[in-house]
Amino acid sequence: RYASWVVIESRTRRGGLVLAIAMVAAACSGGASSADRANAPSTDEPAPATSLGTGPGTTASAPTSVGTVSVSCPTGAETVAWAGDVQAQAQTVQEQTADTPGVALVMYPRPDYKGKPWSHWGQGIVLSDGRFLSAIGDHHGADGNSFIYEYDPATMTLTQIVDVLATVPHQPGDWGFGKVHAQMVGGPCGEVFVSTYWGTRRNLTFTEGYQGDILLRLDPVNRTTENLGVILPEHGVASMAATPDGSLLYGEAADPFGQKEGSFVVLDAATGDVVFEDDSPAHGGYRSIAVGPDGSAYITWNDTGLARYDPATNTLSATSIEMPGSILRAATQPDANGRIYAVSRQPATFFAFDPDGTVTELGPANGYTTSLALAPDGDRFYYIPDAHGGAWNHGTTLFAVDTTTGEAEAVVQLNPLVEEHHGLRAGGTYSVAVSADGKTIYVELNAGDPATRDTFGEVLLAVVTLP
Repeated sequence: RYASWVVIESRTRRGGLVLAIAMVAAACSGGASSADRANAPSTDEPAPATSLGTGPGTTASAPTSVGTVSVSCPTGAETVAWAGDVQAQAQTVQEQTADTPGVALVMYPRPDYKGKPWSHWGQGIVLSDGRFLSAIGDHHGADGNSFIYEYDPATMTLTQIVDVLATVPHQPGDWGFGKVHAQMVGGPCGEVFVSTYWGTRRNLTFTEGYQGDILLRLDPVNRTTENLGVILPEHGVASMAATPDGSLLYGEAADPFGQKEGSFVVLDAATGDVVFEDDSPAHGGYRSIAVGPDGSAYITWNDTGLARYDPATNTLSATSIEMPGSILRAATQPDANGRIYAVSRQPATFFAFDPDGTVTELGPANGYTTSLALAPDGDRFYYIPDAHGGAWNHGTTLFAVDTTTGEAEAVVQLNPLVEEHHGLRAGGTYSVAVSADGKTIYVELNAGDPATRDTFGEVLLAVVTLP
Protein backbone atom coordinates (compact mmCIF):
# COMPACT_ATOMS: atom_id res chain seq x y z
CA ARG A 1 0.00 0.00 0.00
CA TYR A 2 1.61 3.19 -1.15
CA ALA A 3 1.05 6.67 0.22
CA SER A 4 0.97 8.37 -3.17
CA TRP A 5 0.37 7.24 -6.74
CA VAL A 6 0.96 9.32 -9.85
CA VAL A 7 0.01 7.86 -13.20
CA ILE A 8 2.81 8.49 -15.67
CA GLU A 9 1.95 9.42 -19.23
CA SER A 10 4.02 7.24 -21.51
CA ARG A 11 5.86 9.19 -24.18
CA THR A 12 7.16 7.35 -27.19
CA ARG A 13 10.69 7.97 -28.39
CA ARG A 14 9.25 9.94 -31.34
CA GLY A 15 7.47 12.34 -29.02
CA GLY A 16 3.97 10.88 -29.25
CA LEU A 17 1.89 10.70 -26.09
CA VAL A 18 0.20 7.53 -24.93
CA LEU A 19 -1.72 7.06 -21.69
CA ALA A 20 -1.60 3.30 -21.27
CA ILE A 21 -4.48 1.77 -19.34
CA ALA A 22 -5.13 -1.41 -21.25
CA MET A 23 -4.71 -4.89 -19.81
CA VAL A 24 -1.66 -6.75 -21.09
CA ALA A 25 -2.33 -10.32 -22.23
CA ALA A 26 0.93 -11.81 -23.45
CA ALA A 27 0.42 -15.15 -25.15
CA CYS A 28 3.58 -17.03 -25.94
CA SER A 29 3.64 -18.42 -29.39
CA GLY A 30 6.81 -19.30 -28.47
CA GLY A 31 37.44 1.28 -3.35
CA ALA A 32 39.71 0.23 -6.18
CA SER A 33 43.28 1.55 -6.31
CA SER A 34 44.26 4.25 -8.78
CA ALA A 35 46.15 1.63 -10.78
CA ASP A 36 43.03 -0.56 -10.95
CA ARG A 37 40.95 2.36 -12.18
CA ALA A 38 43.53 3.28 -14.78
CA ASN A 39 43.54 -0.25 -16.21
CA ALA A 40 39.79 -0.82 -16.01
CA PRO A 41 37.28 -0.17 -18.80
CA SER A 42 35.15 2.96 -18.56
CA THR A 43 32.68 2.89 -15.67
CA ASP A 44 30.00 4.80 -17.57
CA GLU A 45 28.27 1.58 -18.48
CA PRO A 46 28.96 -1.08 -15.81
CA ALA A 47 26.77 -4.14 -16.02
CA PRO A 48 23.55 -4.66 -14.20
CA ALA A 49 23.02 -7.08 -11.46
CA THR A 50 21.01 -10.09 -10.71
CA SER A 51 18.76 -12.40 -12.65
CA LEU A 52 15.10 -11.85 -11.84
CA GLY A 53 12.11 -13.97 -12.72
CA THR A 54 11.96 -17.74 -12.54
CA GLY A 55 14.75 -19.95 -13.72
CA PRO A 56 13.90 -21.92 -16.84
CA GLY A 57 13.02 -25.56 -16.65
CA THR A 58 12.20 -27.77 -19.61
CA THR A 59 10.76 -26.52 -22.88
CA ALA A 60 7.15 -27.61 -23.31
CA SER A 61 6.04 -28.79 -26.74
CA ALA A 62 2.31 -28.36 -26.11
CA PRO A 63 0.21 -25.47 -24.74
CA THR A 64 0.45 -25.07 -20.99
CA SER A 65 -0.73 -22.61 -18.35
CA VAL A 66 1.66 -20.31 -16.50
CA GLY A 67 -0.05 -18.26 -13.82
CA THR A 68 -3.02 -16.52 -15.45
CA VAL A 69 -1.41 -16.46 -18.91
CA SER A 70 -2.23 -19.06 -21.52
CA VAL A 71 0.99 -20.18 -23.13
CA SER A 72 1.61 -21.99 -26.39
CA CYS A 73 5.31 -22.63 -26.66
CA PRO A 74 7.38 -21.85 -29.77
CA THR A 75 7.65 -24.38 -32.57
CA GLY A 76 9.24 -24.24 -35.99
CA ALA A 77 11.11 -20.94 -35.54
CA GLU A 78 14.25 -20.20 -37.54
CA THR A 79 17.05 -21.06 -35.16
CA VAL A 80 20.79 -21.62 -35.01
CA ALA A 81 22.07 -24.80 -33.37
CA TRP A 82 24.33 -24.40 -30.36
CA ALA A 83 28.00 -24.99 -30.97
CA GLY A 84 30.05 -27.27 -28.76
CA ASP A 85 33.56 -27.58 -30.12
CA VAL A 86 35.19 -24.96 -27.83
CA GLN A 87 35.46 -26.24 -24.28
CA ALA A 88 37.49 -25.94 -21.10
CA GLN A 89 37.61 -28.23 -18.10
CA ALA A 90 37.19 -26.92 -14.56
CA GLN A 91 39.70 -28.00 -11.97
CA THR A 92 39.02 -28.44 -8.27
CA VAL A 93 41.35 -26.08 -6.39
CA GLN A 94 39.85 -26.45 -2.93
CA GLU A 95 38.29 -29.65 -1.68
CA GLN A 96 34.94 -29.49 0.04
CA THR A 97 34.89 -30.61 3.67
CA ALA A 98 32.33 -30.49 6.46
CA ASP A 99 33.50 -26.97 7.29
CA THR A 100 35.06 -25.71 4.06
CA PRO A 101 33.39 -24.95 0.73
CA GLY A 102 34.76 -26.63 -2.34
CA VAL A 103 35.97 -24.45 -5.22
CA ALA A 104 36.50 -25.30 -8.87
CA LEU A 105 37.94 -22.80 -11.37
CA VAL A 106 37.88 -22.63 -15.15
CA MET A 107 38.98 -19.90 -17.55
CA TYR A 108 36.52 -19.01 -20.29
CA PRO A 109 37.91 -20.27 -23.62
CA ARG A 110 37.86 -17.31 -26.01
CA PRO A 111 39.14 -16.29 -29.44
CA ASP A 112 42.79 -15.27 -29.48
CA TYR A 113 42.34 -11.73 -30.83
CA LYS A 114 42.77 -8.75 -28.52
CA GLY A 115 39.77 -7.56 -26.54
CA LYS A 116 39.26 -4.03 -25.25
CA PRO A 117 39.32 -5.85 -22.88
CA TRP A 118 37.80 -9.33 -22.75
CA SER A 119 35.36 -9.08 -19.88
CA HIS A 120 31.95 -9.96 -18.51
CA TRP A 121 29.27 -7.45 -17.50
CA GLY A 122 25.96 -9.27 -17.10
CA GLN A 123 24.23 -11.71 -14.80
CA GLY A 124 24.17 -15.38 -15.73
CA ILE A 125 21.35 -17.81 -14.96
CA VAL A 126 21.15 -21.26 -13.37
CA LEU A 127 18.83 -23.69 -15.14
CA SER A 128 16.57 -25.97 -13.12
CA ASP A 129 18.82 -28.95 -13.91
CA GLY A 130 21.87 -27.14 -12.49
CA ARG A 131 23.51 -26.00 -15.72
CA PHE A 132 24.76 -22.41 -15.70
CA LEU A 133 24.58 -20.04 -18.69
CA SER A 134 26.74 -16.90 -18.89
CA ALA A 135 28.54 -14.67 -21.38
CA ILE A 136 31.73 -12.76 -22.11
CA GLY A 137 32.46 -10.11 -24.73
CA ASP A 138 35.37 -8.42 -26.49
CA HIS A 139 34.22 -4.87 -25.54
CA HIS A 140 34.71 -3.72 -29.14
CA GLY A 141 32.43 -1.25 -30.90
CA ALA A 142 32.67 -1.90 -34.64
CA ASP A 143 32.49 -5.66 -35.27
CA GLY A 144 32.21 -6.25 -31.53
CA ASN A 145 31.19 -9.74 -30.50
CA SER A 146 30.05 -11.71 -27.48
CA PHE A 147 29.92 -15.43 -26.71
CA ILE A 148 27.53 -17.40 -24.54
CA TYR A 149 28.63 -20.42 -22.51
CA GLU A 150 27.13 -23.40 -20.74
CA TYR A 151 28.69 -24.93 -17.64
CA ASP A 152 27.67 -28.51 -16.92
CA PRO A 153 28.33 -29.41 -13.26
CA ALA A 154 28.05 -33.11 -14.04
CA THR A 155 31.10 -33.02 -16.31
CA MET A 156 32.69 -29.79 -14.96
CA THR A 157 32.91 -28.59 -18.57
CA LEU A 158 32.51 -25.00 -19.76
CA THR A 159 31.36 -24.96 -23.41
CA GLN A 160 30.98 -22.05 -25.82
CA ILE A 161 27.49 -22.48 -27.26
CA VAL A 162 26.67 -19.20 -29.04
CA ASP A 163 28.73 -16.86 -31.21
CA VAL A 164 26.45 -13.81 -31.25
CA LEU A 165 27.59 -12.45 -34.62
CA ALA A 166 26.86 -15.85 -36.15
CA THR A 167 23.17 -15.45 -35.22
CA VAL A 168 22.64 -12.06 -36.93
CA PRO A 169 23.10 -10.59 -40.42
CA HIS A 170 26.20 -8.50 -39.75
CA GLN A 171 28.12 -6.39 -42.26
CA PRO A 172 31.87 -5.99 -41.60
CA GLY A 173 32.59 -2.58 -40.10
CA ASP A 174 29.09 -2.14 -38.66
CA TRP A 175 28.69 -1.73 -34.92
CA GLY A 176 28.57 -5.04 -33.16
CA PHE A 177 27.61 -6.58 -29.85
CA GLY A 178 30.70 -6.36 -27.66
CA LYS A 179 28.87 -7.07 -24.41
CA VAL A 180 26.02 -8.99 -22.90
CA HIS A 181 25.18 -6.36 -20.31
CA ALA A 182 21.69 -7.16 -19.05
CA GLN A 183 20.61 -10.04 -16.88
CA MET A 184 19.72 -13.33 -18.54
CA VAL A 185 16.12 -14.16 -17.66
CA GLY A 186 13.86 -17.17 -17.90
CA GLY A 187 10.78 -17.39 -20.12
CA PRO A 188 7.48 -19.27 -19.72
CA CYS A 189 8.50 -22.26 -21.83
CA GLY A 190 11.87 -23.02 -20.29
CA GLU A 191 13.75 -20.70 -22.64
CA VAL A 192 16.34 -18.09 -21.65
CA PHE A 193 16.30 -14.53 -23.00
CA VAL A 194 19.58 -12.71 -23.61
CA SER A 195 20.02 -9.10 -24.68
CA THR A 196 23.10 -7.90 -26.54
CA TYR A 197 24.76 -4.54 -25.88
CA TRP A 198 27.30 -2.35 -27.58
CA GLY A 199 30.89 -2.84 -26.42
CA THR A 200 31.32 0.92 -26.34
CA ARG A 201 29.09 3.79 -27.39
CA ARG A 202 32.01 6.01 -28.40
CA ASN A 203 31.64 6.86 -32.10
CA LEU A 204 28.68 4.49 -32.32
CA THR A 205 26.96 4.67 -35.71
CA PHE A 206 23.54 3.27 -36.59
CA THR A 207 23.43 1.75 -40.05
CA GLU A 208 21.14 -0.48 -42.06
CA GLY A 209 23.01 -3.44 -40.56
CA TYR A 210 22.99 -2.16 -36.97
CA GLN A 211 19.76 -0.60 -35.70
CA GLY A 212 20.26 -1.30 -32.02
CA ASP A 213 20.75 -4.22 -29.75
CA ILE A 214 18.89 -7.48 -30.16
CA LEU A 215 17.00 -10.05 -28.16
CA LEU A 216 18.02 -13.70 -28.36
CA ARG A 217 15.89 -16.64 -27.24
CA LEU A 218 17.92 -19.67 -26.10
CA ASP A 219 16.28 -23.10 -25.93
CA PRO A 220 18.31 -25.17 -23.42
CA VAL A 221 16.49 -28.40 -24.27
CA ASN A 222 16.74 -28.34 -28.07
CA ARG A 223 20.01 -26.41 -27.83
CA THR A 224 19.14 -23.68 -30.29
CA THR A 225 19.22 -19.87 -30.48
CA GLU A 226 16.59 -17.65 -32.13
CA ASN A 227 17.14 -13.99 -33.03
CA LEU A 228 14.00 -12.01 -32.12
CA GLY A 229 15.36 -8.78 -33.60
CA VAL A 230 16.03 -5.27 -32.31
CA ILE A 231 14.50 -4.63 -28.91
CA LEU A 232 14.05 -0.86 -29.26
CA PRO A 233 15.49 0.90 -32.31
CA GLU A 234 18.63 2.97 -31.64
CA HIS A 235 18.82 1.80 -28.02
CA GLY A 236 20.78 -0.78 -26.07
CA VAL A 237 19.18 -2.72 -23.22
CA ALA A 238 21.42 -2.40 -20.18
CA SER A 239 19.15 -4.16 -17.69
CA MET A 240 16.48 -6.83 -18.01
CA ALA A 241 14.06 -8.80 -15.85
CA ALA A 242 10.92 -10.93 -16.24
CA THR A 243 7.62 -11.56 -14.54
CA PRO A 244 7.59 -14.70 -12.36
CA ASP A 245 5.65 -16.58 -15.05
CA GLY A 246 8.05 -15.32 -17.74
CA SER A 247 5.29 -13.96 -19.98
CA LEU A 248 6.58 -10.36 -19.91
CA LEU A 249 10.14 -9.10 -20.19
CA TYR A 250 11.20 -5.79 -18.67
CA GLY A 251 14.06 -3.74 -20.05
CA GLU A 252 15.91 -0.51 -19.36
CA ALA A 253 16.87 0.69 -22.83
CA ALA A 254 19.67 3.25 -22.90
CA ASP A 255 20.08 5.95 -25.54
CA PRO A 256 23.77 5.99 -26.54
CA PHE A 257 23.67 9.68 -27.44
CA GLY A 258 21.63 11.01 -24.51
CA GLN A 259 23.18 11.78 -21.16
CA LYS A 260 21.51 9.27 -18.85
CA GLU A 261 18.50 9.03 -21.15
CA GLY A 262 16.46 6.10 -22.39
CA SER A 263 13.24 4.18 -21.92
CA PHE A 264 11.61 1.60 -19.72
CA VAL A 265 10.14 -1.03 -22.02
CA VAL A 266 7.89 -4.04 -21.57
CA LEU A 267 8.14 -6.85 -24.11
CA ASP A 268 5.84 -9.73 -24.99
CA ALA A 269 8.08 -12.74 -24.30
CA ALA A 270 6.44 -14.69 -27.10
CA THR A 271 7.23 -12.23 -29.87
CA GLY A 272 9.70 -9.74 -28.48
CA ASP A 273 7.27 -6.92 -29.36
CA VAL A 274 7.19 -3.79 -27.18
CA VAL A 275 3.82 -3.50 -25.42
CA PHE A 276 4.70 -0.53 -23.19
CA GLU A 277 7.33 2.20 -23.34
CA ASP A 278 8.05 5.23 -21.16
CA ASP A 279 10.96 7.65 -21.60
CA SER A 280 10.36 9.92 -18.60
CA PRO A 281 13.53 11.72 -17.42
CA ALA A 282 12.65 10.75 -13.85
CA HIS A 283 13.74 7.21 -14.69
CA GLY A 284 17.43 6.74 -13.97
CA GLY A 285 20.10 4.24 -13.11
CA TYR A 286 19.41 1.75 -15.92
CA ARG A 287 21.16 -0.99 -13.97
CA SER A 288 18.52 -3.11 -12.24
CA ILE A 289 14.80 -3.89 -12.25
CA ALA A 290 13.23 -5.49 -9.19
CA VAL A 291 10.20 -7.70 -9.74
CA GLY A 292 7.55 -8.44 -7.13
CA PRO A 293 5.63 -11.70 -6.67
CA ASP A 294 2.67 -10.25 -8.61
CA GLY A 295 4.91 -9.41 -11.56
CA SER A 296 5.16 -5.70 -10.79
CA ALA A 297 8.43 -4.10 -11.90
CA TYR A 298 10.27 -1.49 -9.84
CA ILE A 299 12.78 0.94 -11.38
CA THR A 300 14.88 3.85 -10.12
CA TRP A 301 12.85 7.07 -10.06
CA ASN A 302 14.24 10.52 -9.27
CA ASP A 303 17.50 8.91 -8.10
CA THR A 304 16.40 7.72 -4.65
CA GLY A 305 12.85 6.52 -5.21
CA LEU A 306 11.16 3.70 -7.09
CA ALA A 307 8.40 3.66 -9.68
CA ARG A 308 6.15 0.63 -10.17
CA TYR A 309 4.92 -0.85 -13.42
CA ASP A 310 1.63 -2.73 -12.94
CA PRO A 311 1.19 -5.48 -15.58
CA ALA A 312 -2.52 -5.73 -14.79
CA THR A 313 -3.19 -2.14 -15.91
CA ASN A 314 -0.18 -1.57 -18.16
CA THR A 315 0.71 1.63 -16.27
CA LEU A 316 3.83 3.05 -14.64
CA SER A 317 3.37 4.99 -11.38
CA ALA A 318 5.56 6.69 -8.80
CA THR A 319 5.55 5.13 -5.33
CA SER A 320 6.41 6.35 -1.85
CA ILE A 321 9.33 3.90 -1.59
CA GLU A 322 12.61 5.69 -0.83
CA MET A 323 15.91 3.80 -1.00
CA PRO A 324 18.69 4.38 1.56
CA GLY A 325 20.90 5.72 -1.23
CA SER A 326 20.54 6.46 -4.93
CA ILE A 327 20.12 4.11 -7.89
CA LEU A 328 18.81 0.56 -7.62
CA ARG A 329 21.93 -1.44 -8.50
CA ALA A 330 20.91 -5.03 -7.79
CA ALA A 331 17.92 -6.92 -6.46
CA THR A 332 16.91 -10.48 -5.66
CA GLN A 333 13.77 -12.33 -6.60
CA PRO A 334 11.09 -12.11 -3.87
CA ASP A 335 11.31 -14.48 -0.92
CA ALA A 336 8.36 -16.59 0.26
CA ASN A 337 6.81 -13.50 1.91
CA GLY A 338 7.21 -11.31 -1.16
CA ARG A 339 10.15 -9.37 0.31
CA ILE A 340 12.84 -8.20 -2.14
CA TYR A 341 16.45 -7.64 -1.07
CA ALA A 342 18.35 -4.96 -2.91
CA VAL A 343 21.39 -2.70 -2.89
CA SER A 344 21.74 0.96 -3.83
CA ARG A 345 24.80 2.44 -5.46
CA GLN A 346 25.46 5.80 -3.78
CA PRO A 347 26.13 4.85 -1.06
CA ALA A 348 26.25 1.09 -1.50
CA THR A 349 23.64 0.05 1.06
CA PHE A 350 21.62 -3.12 1.47
CA PHE A 351 17.89 -2.79 2.06
CA ALA A 352 14.70 -4.81 1.82
CA PHE A 353 11.23 -3.76 0.78
CA ASP A 354 7.95 -5.55 1.31
CA PRO A 355 4.84 -5.71 -0.87
CA ASP A 356 3.26 -2.93 1.23
CA GLY A 357 6.21 -0.61 0.48
CA THR A 358 7.92 -0.88 3.87
CA VAL A 359 11.69 -0.37 3.55
CA THR A 360 14.17 -1.92 5.98
CA GLU A 361 17.82 -0.87 5.84
CA LEU A 362 20.26 -3.78 6.30
CA GLY A 363 23.59 -1.98 6.46
CA PRO A 364 26.50 -1.06 4.15
CA ALA A 365 27.56 -3.25 1.24
CA ASN A 366 31.26 -2.46 1.79
CA GLY A 367 31.83 -1.54 -1.83
CA TYR A 368 30.20 -1.21 -5.24
CA THR A 369 27.93 -4.26 -5.52
CA THR A 370 26.25 -5.40 -8.74
CA SER A 371 24.85 -8.86 -8.07
CA LEU A 372 22.87 -10.47 -5.25
CA ALA A 373 21.84 -14.13 -5.11
CA LEU A 374 19.13 -15.14 -2.66
CA ALA A 375 19.40 -18.58 -1.05
CA PRO A 376 16.34 -20.77 -1.75
CA ASP A 377 15.24 -20.70 1.88
CA GLY A 378 15.49 -16.89 1.93
CA ASP A 379 17.60 -16.67 5.08
CA ARG A 380 20.65 -15.15 3.35
CA PHE A 381 21.90 -13.68 0.12
CA TYR A 382 25.36 -13.84 -1.42
CA TYR A 383 27.49 -11.08 -2.90
CA ILE A 384 31.03 -9.89 -3.63
CA PRO A 385 31.75 -6.16 -3.17
CA ASP A 386 34.00 -3.92 -5.33
CA ALA A 387 32.76 -5.21 -8.69
CA HIS A 388 34.77 -2.92 -10.93
CA GLY A 389 38.30 -4.14 -10.23
CA GLY A 390 38.95 -3.64 -6.53
CA ALA A 391 37.63 -6.90 -5.11
CA TRP A 392 41.10 -8.45 -4.84
CA ASN A 393 41.96 -5.90 -2.11
CA HIS A 394 39.80 -7.93 0.29
CA GLY A 395 40.55 -11.31 -1.24
CA THR A 396 37.57 -11.24 -3.65
CA THR A 397 35.53 -12.56 -0.75
CA LEU A 398 32.17 -14.15 -1.27
CA PHE A 399 29.92 -13.06 1.60
CA ALA A 400 26.63 -14.41 2.92
CA VAL A 401 24.35 -11.76 4.43
CA ASP A 402 21.71 -12.69 7.00
CA THR A 403 18.41 -11.34 5.66
CA THR A 404 17.08 -10.73 9.16
CA THR A 405 20.04 -9.01 10.84
CA GLY A 406 22.10 -7.80 7.87
CA GLU A 407 25.19 -9.42 9.35
CA ALA A 408 27.72 -10.63 6.77
CA GLU A 409 29.81 -13.79 7.02
CA ALA A 410 32.74 -14.62 4.75
CA VAL A 411 32.14 -17.82 2.80
CA VAL A 412 35.41 -18.09 0.85
CA GLN A 413 38.21 -15.89 -0.50
CA LEU A 414 38.54 -16.49 -4.24
CA ASN A 415 41.47 -14.25 -5.20
CA PRO A 416 44.19 -16.33 -3.44
CA LEU A 417 42.95 -19.42 -5.33
CA VAL A 418 42.84 -17.56 -8.66
CA GLU A 419 46.35 -16.17 -8.19
CA GLU A 420 47.78 -19.53 -7.13
CA HIS A 421 46.24 -21.64 -9.88
CA HIS A 422 45.90 -19.20 -12.80
CA GLY A 423 48.42 -16.46 -12.02
CA LEU A 424 45.69 -13.82 -12.34
CA ARG A 425 44.17 -11.22 -10.04
CA ALA A 426 40.39 -11.55 -9.56
CA GLY A 427 39.08 -8.00 -9.73
CA GLY A 428 35.38 -8.53 -9.22
CA THR A 429 32.08 -9.87 -10.49
CA TYR A 430 28.81 -8.82 -12.07
CA SER A 431 27.28 -12.27 -11.70
CA VAL A 432 26.66 -14.30 -8.55
CA ALA A 433 24.02 -17.02 -8.96
CA VAL A 434 22.85 -19.86 -6.73
CA SER A 435 21.46 -23.24 -7.76
CA ALA A 436 17.89 -24.26 -7.00
CA ASP A 437 19.01 -26.60 -4.22
CA GLY A 438 21.14 -23.85 -2.64
CA LYS A 439 24.29 -25.99 -2.65
CA THR A 440 26.23 -24.42 -5.53
CA ILE A 441 27.14 -20.79 -6.17
CA TYR A 442 28.41 -19.69 -9.58
CA VAL A 443 30.64 -16.60 -9.67
CA GLU A 444 31.89 -15.11 -12.93
CA LEU A 445 35.13 -13.18 -12.38
CA ASN A 446 36.94 -10.49 -14.35
CA ALA A 447 40.67 -11.02 -13.87
CA GLY A 448 43.99 -9.61 -15.03
CA ASP A 449 47.76 -9.74 -14.68
CA PRO A 450 49.02 -8.91 -11.16
CA ALA A 451 52.33 -7.71 -12.64
CA THR A 452 50.53 -4.84 -14.35
CA ARG A 453 47.93 -4.49 -11.60
CA ASP A 454 45.30 -5.05 -14.26
CA THR A 455 42.05 -6.70 -13.21
CA PHE A 456 40.45 -7.14 -16.64
CA GLY A 457 41.40 -9.07 -19.76
CA GLU A 458 40.45 -12.63 -18.81
CA VAL A 459 37.28 -14.12 -17.37
CA LEU A 460 37.04 -17.09 -15.02
CA LEU A 461 34.18 -19.07 -13.55
CA ALA A 462 34.37 -20.04 -9.90
CA VAL A 463 32.04 -22.86 -8.83
CA VAL A 464 31.61 -22.84 -5.06
CA THR A 465 30.10 -25.92 -3.44
CA LEU A 466 28.84 -25.25 0.08
CA PRO A 467 29.53 -27.65 2.98
